[in-house]
Amino acid sequence: MSTQSATVLPFRPTTQVERTRRTAPARAGVRLEATRRGRRLAVALAFLLGLLVAGIALLVLDVPAALAGAEPQDRVTVTVEAGDTLWEYAEEYAPEGASPEAYIAEVRTLNSLPTGRLTAGQEIVLPVAGSAEAPLDR
Repeated sequence: MSTQSATVLPFRPTTQVERTRRTAPARAGVRLEATRRGRRLAVALAFLLGLLVAGIALLVLDVPAALAGAEPQDRVTVTVEAGDTLWEYAEEYAPEGASPEAYIAEVRTLNSLPTGRLTAGQEIVLPVAGSAEAPLDR
């Protein structure tokens, strides 16, 4: 009885790709992709970060005051006398070159007036072009 033994030799890669796979690190070519849950988490974190930045900007930069429109010194409060009209106020207080119709529309919006009628004794707020140019009392 004869016992024969065989020697097992390692298989040699034949292509260039197989050779680089054997010499490259184990996870060098792995590409990570976010799952649906991971994408939702990233969007939620980005949204919260945006809210945080907006909140800090509102507190630090005092943006609501800047967005409020004209400053108080750019407005004058007038008590309406008998016979006064919005047209007269537009001629007196409107900025130079502005149309009286646009000024009247702005006054109506500013005072929440449904019509252009004024009542004696009524107080209305009028925007003025410049504090120095416009008369402050009527």
